[in-house]
Amino acid sequence: MDDGDEVSLVNEAQSKLRLGDSLDSGSNLVPETSGLSSTNTSNASSAELSVVNDFILDVHITDFEKKGDGMNAFIVYKLITKAENVPGISDRTYEVWRRFSDFLDPATSREVAVRRARQLERFMKRVIQHPRLAVDCDVRDFLTIEAELPRSSQTAALSGAGVKRIIKSVGEVFSKMAFHMEEGDRWFEQTQSHVDELDESLRKLLHLSETLTSTRRELASAQESMSKGLSMLASCEESTALARALSHLTETEENAAALWNKQSEMDSIRFTECLSEYVGLVGSLKELFAERVRVWQNWQSAQQSLARKREQKARMELSGRNDRASSLKDEMDEAVRRMDQLEAEFGDLSKHIREEIGRFEVQRRHDMRQIFIEYLESLIQTHTEMLDVWDKFEPETRSIFA
Repeated sequence: MDDGDEVSLVNEAQSKLRLGDSLDSGSNLVPETSGLSSTNTSNASSAELSVVNDFILDVHITDFEKKGDGMNAFIVYKLITKAENVPGISDRTYEVWRRFSDFLDPATSREVAVRRARQLERFMKRVIQHPRLAVDCDVRDFLTIEAELPRSSQTAALSGAGVKRIIKSVGEVFSKMAFHMEEGDRWFEQTQSHVDELDESLRKLLHLSETLTSTRRELASAQESMSKGLSMLASCEESTALARALSHLTETEENAAALWNKQSEMDSIRFTECLSEYVGLVGSLKELFAERVRVWQNWQSAQQSLARKREQKARMELSGRNDRASSLKDEMDEAVRRMDQLEAEFGDLSKHIREEIGRFEVQRRHDMRQIFIEYLESLIQTHTEMLDVWDKFEPETRSIFA
């Protein structure tokens, strides 16, 4: 949230929380959670959001089904995309089935599949929010072509690309040991410190949110057990008035347990999953900074290589080996081109990082505002319903003393 902004739950959040069961079957499989679609974002009060207002590109995941048997089983998801005035895409609604990864284990349970569907929808909405990715040909094909797409080796559980990534990460560790980058840009130094602090804060908040969700589920389970015990007590109570009061208390405890179960689900959908998404986004930012350091290290390595070749050329000239000196001159020219290329790459990457960080901060403030508003609305509604439940039981307590 922006500092100093006043949040009105009545005037600011026009979209009221849908508290229906998110696990119900049907087309409304995935509840609208974080307001991350491009149409919702463009209608938001924050005019600084970098979205394209000339077209509509909306994505929803409405169903999923199992394909294959046994160890070859996997889940495919149904993506419905509505496109209007999007370059390269006809104006209509597309329905495609997509498999997002390869699984070594059997098909997942329904609860896990529903949660994954929500996460995938958030991811696709996040992709089409980006002004460049929204019109990318690969994104267009993914959303509109009904035929099966080529399998991606990057997302497979075990793949050559995965092994290469591991080897690359090991190599980067040794590069960092050889070349330590002293940050000379004050903006990058401050921004990286801010990203590290944001990552730590979000991870702590995510842990607390997961604990809160678990505690609410335990509370709901305890109240369900309490209601069963009260029901048994009411069945053997000789006093009619007390038995009736215990029976109503049993019903009250059952209703309260149902409300806490529903709120724990809202805790997960409206808050925990959204925080988890942002932890991943901040992790991507940290990887982006690490990539900048890697490019800088390659640049420094190229400079050192050029310096070594110059020294070798000077020694060859002094020793009269002009043929070897001539070949070293060609290698030096290539090293200079390589060094200039890496220097330009480092400058371009730094420029793009500045742009993306600025866009991320604007989007983050907007998203966090929506996340907290919708989560607070769910809390207010749950506690209001809880108050109604106990208000209905209050008259029954008087009959005990009558």
